Amino acid sequence: MINMVEIIKNGFLFTRPKLKLFFVVLCSTIILMQCLDYIFKKNNEASQLLYLLMILLAENFLTCGVYGSLSKILLKHTLTLKMFLNSALKFFMRFFFIKLIFVIFVAFIAGLLELVAVATGEISIPAATGIILLWLVWLAFPVYYFVLSLFAPIVLFSENSDILNSLKTSIKFSKLALDKIIVIAFFYFFAVMALVYLPEKAYNLSSWLWLFWKGIIVSFFEIGFISSFLLLYQQGWNNERERNV
Repeated sequence: MINMVEIIKNGFLFTRPKLKLFFVVLCSTIILMQCLDYIFKKNNEASQLLYLLMILLAENFLTCGVYGSLSKILLKHTLTLKMFLNSALKFFMRFFFIKLIFVIFVAFIAGLLELVAVATGEISIPAATGIILLWLVWLAFPVYYFVLSLFAPIVLFSENSDILNSLKTSIKFSKLALDKIIVIAFFYFFAVMALVYLPEKAYNLSSWLWLFWKGIIVSFFEIGFISSFLLLYQQGWNNERERNV
């Protein structure tokens, strides 16, 4: 039986290794936010794309190092620089392609919805409503499996599996623990919205002090909630394996 309170509690238990990863995420978050702000102020679109690509690759490298190291230290391994760099290099391409698959799928669905909106724009409301409902029913199946596959990065870092097996295992595990995944994801989303996004929009915050506070909050929740997802998978999948033995 998975104890969600214990999982989230242990996810936010900041040991010394987790604090080290927290500072990596904090520094990289602040630097990347400043870089993005600088890039979007440039007028040259070609240079913007080049810099954005460089930031994307740097973020992917650091994320692989942090998440890969987190999955190890949660299993009581000792955090070292070698572990961090090995994780960053080992998972770099697979994590990048999983994210690319997600982006392509979202772009494909958005394109289909836009086509439907254009196609139904000049016909009667009842006919348009019927067509839209049929499209939504047709899209429900792939979207459902897309949602189940979103856990694939956690599987990747936990199992060191290839892309296809990460996606397949994500779907299998998410069917078993979707309610628990949603609980953690909801708290993650609510915490970031309440403490970062809403205050920033409501008060138009942009000072250096706010940037630093924002980096702390985002980094703290990223380490805590990703640890919770990793623990959920490690405990839940081990329980499932034991039942099947």
